[in-house]
Amino acid sequence: MLSYLKAENLKCNRTFAKKLTVIAPVCMLLLAGISGKYFVQNGYNWWYTMILPSYITLLTALINQYEEKKLRYRAVFALPVDLKKVWVAKVAVIGIYVAIANIILLIGIIFGKLLYNTTSAITYYQAAAASMLLIITSLWQIPLCLFLSKKFGLLITILLNVGGGIILEIYAATKPAWFACPYSWATRLMCPVLGIQPNGLLVENGSELLKPAVIPIGILLSLALFAALLFVTANWFPKQEVK
Repeated sequence: MLSYLKAENLKCNRTFAKKLTVIAPVCMLLLAGISGKYFVQNGYNWWYTMILPSYITLLTALINQYEEKKLRYRAVFALPVDLKKVWVAKVAVIGIYVAIANIILLIGIIFGKLLYNTTSAITYYQAAAASMLLIITSLWQIPLCLFLSKKFGLLITILLNVGGGIILEIYAATKPAWFACPYSWATRLMCPVLGIQPNGLLVENGSELLKPAVIPIGILLSLALFAALLFVTANWFPKQEVK
């Protein structure tokens, strides 16, 4: 499996997709810098409500396009390799890039908190926990977006995962049935972890949104959906015909 991971990572060398892993969090940090004392609060809120879903969508679409350009996947389907492992490795590599992007944002948030001397109540421990949870709760989007990109192309993937996702997460995150909408999981978990509402405002003391019981629920749901989507798409991929 390690050879598959190395191969998928090698395909991304010197591509914009790999550079995007640094560009996305850096642009987010620069944008949040305009907020001044709200640097930490807006840096995280804007990241998980808008930038992170957009980054995952564009990253998966670009990686799929690189494969499409190589004779529409003929270079892959013609090789004596396990196509399921190829798909899993592709998802894993993208997952690593997503984790790196979140870590870069975390480092930037820590330094920015010192630089701006912000009075934000969000501690370094909370920031680290938030980054870890954002990685976990966004994993399921990778096989989904990769599938959508392969099946329908970039435009449909953006409309569904970015456009639809932003609307659903903001609407559903504070509802009692938040757990029924995957796009709301990350945003909902940030309420007790960072004390930030989906709209960017701080959660009021005593609010139901601060209860940490939602955290294990969100983690389990995210991992379960990721495993299910990975299993389904990994079995779907080898059955595709090269056009």
